Amino acid sequence: MRPLEDKFKSVKPDLAAAKRYIRASGNCSVARSYFKDTHCSVENTEIESKGLYCLEKLARLAFIQAMQDDPVLGTQDSFVKYINGLIGDFEKVFINDWQPEKSAARIYDFMVSFYNLYSYQWKRQGRSIQESSKHFLEIMRECLDYGYSRLDERFEALPEEIKSVVNKAFFLTNERIDEWYEGTSVEISAA
Repeated sequence: MRPLEDKFKSVKPDLAAAKRYIRASGNCSVARSYFKDTHCSVENTEIESKGLYCLEKLARLAFIQAMQDDPVLGTQDSFVKYINGLIGDFEKVFINDWQPEKSAARIYDFMVSFYNLYSYQWKRQGRSIQESSKHFLEIMRECLDYGYSRLDERFEALPEEIKSVVNKAFFLTNERIDEWYEGTSVEISAA
């Protein structure tokens, strides 16, 4: 008797039929075409995430570019190799929890994880920690705004549910960034 897995090897899902069904039925077609146009799609993730995958991807890629363009960090070969390695990770989606709160936390955590390295390298160049945290805050805001504005370009075409989910994640991430900056300001003044 053949193992059960051998029995099902010949049965393959028909992705083409599934895609035809989605186009014919109209389910998710507006969102699917929108996210395909913004180059944010990984098979079905752009729909399941209600736009959060795209917001995360665009904000993170903008942040990576900002770190590569940084006059201090961008000149360090080991850092550039490390950060270039992060770019490919966006095409492998292992996240199942697509809630605005979780998405905001992931975007925030990703950006803030670079702060200690950023402030340390700039401190070696003579910049104060207070100045570094202010510059880092501006970078985080610009990258988040970039991701949001790219999605917002044709927001009118999207269903209300997707708009509200993306808006909520955007504002929650901004809140976290503001709280982080207030926290670093308090730490600096206490020191």
